[in-house]
Amino acid sequence: MNKQTIHVSRPEDILGYVPHALEFQPRQSLVLLSLNGKRLGATLRVDLPKDGGEEELARFADAATAYLRKDSRADSSLLVLYTDALERCVQFPPYETLLDLLLTSLDGAGMPVRDGWVVGPEYFRCLHCKGPGYCPAGGHPVERIAESTINSEMIFRGSSVAPSVSQAVALRRSETAVAKSAASMFSESSEILRMFEGRWHAPEVFRRTLLCWDTAIRSAPGPERIPFLLASLTSFHVRDAVIVLICRGLDAAYGGAVSSGVLTGTEPTGIDVPPAGPFPCATWKPGMTLDAYRRIFDAVLLGDSPQAPHWARVDRAADLLVALYGGSEGPSKAAAGTLLAWIEWARGRGSMAHEALEMVLQEFPDYGLARLLNDFVATGTLPVWATDRDSSWSGQRNELPDRHR
Repeated sequence: MNKQTIHVSRPEDILGYVPHALEFQPRQSLVLLSLNGKRLGATLRVDLPKDGGEEELARFADAATAYLRKDSRADSSLLVLYTDALERCVQFPPYETLLDLLLTSLDGAGMPVRDGWVVGPEYFRCLHCKGPGYCPAGGHPVERIAESTINSEMIFRGSSVAPSVSQAVALRRSETAVAKSAASMFSESSEILRMFEGRWHAPEVFRRTLLCWDTAIRSAPGPERIPFLLASLTSFHVRDAVIVLICRGLDAAYGGAVSSGVLTGTEPTGIDVPPAGPFPCATWKPGMTLDAYRRIFDAVLLGDSPQAPHWARVDRAADLLVALYGGSEGPSKAAAGTLLAWIEWARGRGSMAHEALEMVLQEFPDYGLARLLNDFVATGTLPVWATDRDSSWSGQRNELPDRHR
């Protein structure tokens, strides 16, 4: 997907762009953007600390700076503080101690803050006011942000901003966007589960299952394929391989499963895979050593690779998983929701991933992968590919990752 070029000339343009980049309106948040010359690079969005002494705030500032330093080409930065405290603060700016620590930390890292703003519910102000003519008492009305050129341009391109991160999550949208009958799909997938109980990890079944997923990602599957896809997600081995399939393709996914030694099941007899009609399936011929397949498999799952996923496939897979999530129940729904959360994390959108996982865990509190991934996302770790401008997801909102803490 091509990177988009966004031209900004005024503070209102930058402030109008950030919510579109995040897909939601930040509140009680710190947003940092790295700059290389005049070009926007990575971004960091974190919740503002509720309390804390200077030592704790210094750790917060240093952690934010350390993340932004992953953009090796950054030579300066921008800072935006979103807070409800702007209108009621007696002394400007609010969070003064934190801001001083951030300015010092970023300057020491070679990324001095070129400009910064505080945005409240009704007004915004520049951190470095040059006089009353630049910063009127109380600040500028936020309507100037809504009326900015960049906000209009992003809306024209089809972008929209949700009022909060929870409303921006794709899982939430799927609850109203998908009209399929969950009960009907669940009934059909339950029958398939009985047919393939203990068979998902048979080599031929596994390969044909991944082929069915690959075909569904390439072109939207017909309704006859949906129950099989849902049923297959109850297999942890299939679920994990689907992540690699999405990012690197069929060979990497199947080779990784072979290398892990999990494909030990017995092939069923007299059953088509998938039941709605099998696909032509050539004999697998490995193109590298099993150790190499294993390293790729693990690196994709953990985000420990500088190589970008195939983003067009990732976007199509996300659309498919939204539909599956909205048309499923039980373990299949938990798996589809968790895979969607992993995709958000892979895209560099930690806040969206966290919110998606919270939704999954609210309904399925004991789903292991969702709990594990939620703990991992909470550390603020992002995939290696999400920290580089050239390999990160661009989407329709440029290449601005968002880290959740």
